Amino acid sequence: MTTTSTSPRGGGRVRARSRALTVLVAGVLVAAVSFVPHPAVAATPAPPSRASVVQAARLAVDHFYATGGGATSDAGWRWAPYFMAVEALHRETGDATYAQWLQAWGERNAWTGDAPPSPTSNPDSRAAIQVWYDMAARGLPADLGQSDTLMAADLALPADRYWWIDAMFMGLPLWPRWATRTGESAYAAKHAQLYTYLRDDGFTTYRRGCGRTGLFDATESLWWRDCQFVPQRDALGHKVFWSRGNGWVLAAMARTLMVQPPTDPQAAEYRAMLQRMAARLVPLQGADGMWRSSLLSPSLYPAPETSGTALFTYAMAYGIRTGLLDAATYLPVVLRAWQGLSTVSLTSTGFVSNCQLVGDQPAAPSTTTSIAYCVGAFALAATEVARLDGYLAADPFTRTATNGLGTAEVGGAWTTPVVPTDFSVDGTAARVRTPAGHTRYANLAGVSSQDTDLTATFGLTRPTSRSLYLALVARQVGSATYTGRAVVSSTGTVQAQAQRSGTTLRAVAVPGLVVGATDRLRLRVQAVSVAPTTVRVRVWKDGTAEPSAWAVTVTDSTAALQTRGAIGLTTYLSADATPSQVVVTVDDLTARRPG
Repeated sequence: MTTTSTSPRGGGRVRARSRALTVLVAGVLVAAVSFVPHPAVAATPAPPSRASVVQAARLAVDHFYATGGGATSDAGWRWAPYFMAVEALHRETGDATYAQWLQAWGERNAWTGDAPPSPTSNPDSRAAIQVWYDMAARGLPADLGQSDTLMAADLALPADRYWWIDAMFMGLPLWPRWATRTGESAYAAKHAQLYTYLRDDGFTTYRRGCGRTGLFDATESLWWRDCQFVPQRDALGHKVFWSRGNGWVLAAMARTLMVQPPTDPQAAEYRAMLQRMAARLVPLQGADGMWRSSLLSPSLYPAPETSGTALFTYAMAYGIRTGLLDAATYLPVVLRAWQGLSTVSLTSTGFVSNCQLVGDQPAAPSTTTSIAYCVGAFALAATEVARLDGYLAADPFTRTATNGLGTAEVGGAWTTPVVPTDFSVDGTAARVRTPAGHTRYANLAGVSSQDTDLTATFGLTRPTSRSLYLALVARQVGSATYTGRAVVSSTGTVQAQAQRSGTTLRAVAVPGLVVGATDRLRLRVQAVSVAPTTVRVRVWKDGTAEPSAWAVTVTDSTAALQTRGAIGLTTYLSADATPSQVVVTVDDLTARRPG
């Protein structure tokens, strides 16, 4: 077997929703490769346990509270991300100490998110209100009286007060929160106005030489920090895109979507921006999992930078958890980032290193001084990574391989015990040559799980006679298996089947699903519990919404299968099918524990 590593590409869900975007991003990458000096992407680490991730966050937060002035902290923008993380940690752990810190912080600052006027005082001073709102929403003591007054007054805030991209993280997530709190549509309209001004205009009198071209560069899918940077080029001749600044934007998309009703007219824009930026950031990640302060010129400041990396990780982990980002593509990115954050950034004492200090453009990070917003970003990332607990395998098949499928990004090496020459990976998908009358099978023997939720995308050429069988093995113990499969007929109708070791336990025609000659199908299979085991199957056309109901649900108590097992995939073409051979592609495979 021969394998070659290549850079990951954008997620399957992003590709499905916007082919034009994928082409754009790919075009950018061609230009970027020549000046991004990162070596080949390192092997993806195994998913960490939730307990270990939460412990890392606690270590960092507790250390900084004791050594960085947590007991005397103000309500300014530097501390707000830190207390966002404290609130998230209280949600994750229930530790009463964190609730006490939150209440003391609010009381010490009179529950007011205001500051003397300055070019950045609003929304910088408002960021703390996000924390107090979230506390109150969860039943913790918080006084929102002053916040109500400030938010009502800010409905009249001129759009050009949001003139730098950090403002999105500090202020944008407040507006859907207050739309929910008050029921008034004006608050929802306000965040759309402010975001649109930053994206499409961005002019401010606080900077020299500015135009009104907006702060989002559509060719790079990245944001300039403010309008002064639009015409600038760095020492290498590249556009100046600041890691932490773009981190503020990406994290703002996540924090806004967390509370925004999906029917909000602006929600689609924020989802698309999160997806677009994430796809662009993947090839800019360093081999150590970290991003550098200058996204397009990492060699100018080659040390890994924590705050930007943490904000990217926070938003991407949220995207995976909520289905906005394809787990097969982005989970390896997040796991590499977390490995960097937990080994490069976090020291054994809890000190968070490699933080770029206060600034407005790329600069070298510090290894001797930490700062509240950086510790907060680290712990926020941890709280979202912890919520990804349960992933067993992820494979976007972005490598190349012959005579087998190589090694999954997460989950170990693929085994192809029969005719390995019929298996290959072309850098975009696995390819399984399937002759008529023959089964082709591959498994991840390194995965051992009792409860498994397995999903993959299959590309196919529909046979003109007979049927093609596409299957996922959710539990394999020796030669015994629980399998879910989609049977595609020559007319395009699809049957969902649950099987035990080749015996069909139940088969159901999927109503309304007709497969075109070259359509792609998504298949999801669960094997849950023992004695009995419940097997569930659903299948749908790629690019359409996943059905809410399972097509097939059965239970079985066969003794040999009531234990942990491996996972795999199979294909089969009817013996007298036309054509006599097909190539099935497999992409975006993920496996996790249900729930």
